[in-house]
Amino acid sequence: MQKAIRTAESALQSIDPVMARLIEQHGPCTLFANNSLIHRSHFHVLVWAIVNQQLSVASAGSIENRLSELIQSETFEPDAISIQRDRDLAACGLSRQKIRYIRALCESIERGELDLEQLAKMDNEPVSEALSILPGIGPWTVDMFLMFSLGRLDVLPLGDLALRKSIAHHYELPTNPEIQDYHAIADRWRPYRTISSWYLWAAVD
Repeated sequence: MQKAIRTAESALQSIDPVMARLIEQHGPCTLFANNSLIHRSHFHVLVWAIVNQQLSVASAGSIENRLSELIQSETFEPDAISIQRDRDLAACGLSRQKIRYIRALCESIERGELDLEQLAKMDNEPVSEALSILPGIGPWTVDMFLMFSLGRLDVLPLGDLALRKSIAHHYELPTNPEIQDYHAIADRWRPYRTISSWYLWAAVD
């Protein structure tokens, strides 16, 4: 995968001066580095994404750390989380809604309705369909899963506010851009929109 990222970086540098500058400033993309989410279980990444919904990176990280302490593992697994009491999950900082979302995910896996390993063999759209039937898993969460668990290189998560702000800033979009304004810029990044998104996030961290 590292070779694919280097190929993506070279292609983006050749077609987009703004992206070339961001790549120069923020160095090699670490999306698939040894300590990255791509090396965790699919379930772990989904729970991570649910935790991160509408939260800052710092706030979500604190919840993740407390959840890891609760289950005594750095990796989230269905069996370890499903046995926890709601009040203990809430004490980690999880909202009532997010507890419900995570329990629904656990139950779907335990009942055999969702096979996360099979998702890796599917195209993006069937993956989205399989996950979106679960409560609390919408387009943003699906995009995070496609990017950070399945390693798909051409995902554009425009549901992410930080990404939209970064695009608007670096490409000098007008106030309150239309969705087509973002797509007009992002279309040039195909088939490496995941890598472009990573650099635009890096630019606002």
